[in-house]
Amino acid sequence: MTERLHDHGALERPSARWWTVMGVLAVVSVAWLLGWIVYDLWDRTQLDLAVYVLGSHHLVDGQLYHVGLPYAPYLPFTYPPFAALAFSPLAVLPRPSAQIVWAVVNAASLFGIIALSLRAVRPDMDRTRLVMWSVVLMGPAGQLDPVRLTLYFGQVNLVLCVLLLADLTTTLEFRGRKLPRGVLVGIAAAVKLVPLVFIPYLFVTRQARAAWTALATFAACSLLATALDPATSWAYWTKYATDAARVGSPWYISNQSIQGTLDRLAHRSVSNVVIDALGALVLVAGIALARWAWRASSPFLGVLVCATTGMLVSPITWEHHLVWAVPILLWLACASDRPAGGPVWAAAATVVLWWAPLQHVSSGSNRELHEHGWTTLAANSFFALLAAFLIGVAAMLAVRRAQGPTRRVRESPSPAASTARTT
Repeated sequence: MTERLHDHGALERPSARWWTVMGVLAVVSVAWLLGWIVYDLWDRTQLDLAVYVLGSHHLVDGQLYHVGLPYAPYLPFTYPPFAALAFSPLAVLPRPSAQIVWAVVNAASLFGIIALSLRAVRPDMDRTRLVMWSVVLMGPAGQLDPVRLTLYFGQVNLVLCVLLLADLTTTLEFRGRKLPRGVLVGIAAAVKLVPLVFIPYLFVTRQARAAWTALATFAACSLLATALDPATSWAYWTKYATDAARVGSPWYISNQSIQGTLDRLAHRSVSNVVIDALGALVLVAGIALARWAWRASSPFLGVLVCATTGMLVSPITWEHHLVWAVPILLWLACASDRPAGGPVWAAAATVVLWWAPLQHVSSGSNRELHEHGWTTLAANSFFALLAAFLIGVAAMLAVRRAQGPTRRVRESPSPAASTARTT
């Protein structure tokens, strides 16, 4: 499958052998992914999707944050009111039909994440190769623990990730009209608050128009939900938005944020003052690092650093929230601004994300607060990956700066990337 260049520098058209090999791999990949999706849907309820639909049913009756699923583990609705509105179309469908539709949306989102990431790290790749490689990689990507769990629970992570990547790495057009950058960031943040981290990122990277657009969109979506039930929205923004305990125990092993990790390492609930102070420090440092990556390496790396920062400082970052691992792995493996040994680091991280060491540690009933030795490392393995990525990027940029001026990589040929510094 080696690609050769003509004398004038253009890539040769794919050969018949290339089409055969890639076609077989694509069929195997899709069949592999569909097999897991069918397994996830077969005669079972996807808990997180059920929570979203539950919220839609109670959007305007004042009970949105007072009810939970009528079966174990009795999960409550914990998202902004707009999220309940966004899932209303699925609420009118029977549960099996809603799960099938949502599975299709998630699979399409996974394809979009891979395609957008490949387009960012390999702008020389033509559309045919881009589509084929995206399909081929869907099956393996679906086996990474965060993606696998997102599909299993019917989570919204893949959809939010593709919305953010589409907004921040390319220019979207429909019938000749461009969608203003920042709109999808605002919508994603109105569904789940963590994407708000991209708004300061847009400001510090001199994309003020996109930042203000994101803020305006977020406000408009939130006000729309408020108009439907003002009292419920007021209760969310004044009480429930900062109540992480509603989601579950912060030290539960699946929570790979700073708060969850510190609680487990300290074997107790760490003071909120300490958590907030450390979180603020990491947030400022992470945004600064994202700006540095944007300026000195590539806009795509800046986005990845910002996303990683958001996952670390969020009070709750369940392991299935780490679907950003997919674009990070593709950057490490393929990008021209990757570090030395990038493919090796990508392979090592892939093994950890597939094996998911935290899944092999006893958890629940506060057993996370009594970890020692290898269980401590395993229980915080995904946090270690997030922290290592940020530290590694900082080290890479520092070394390159010490070596002298480096070539800035513009990984996307789209107007969104090429005009990012002047917008």
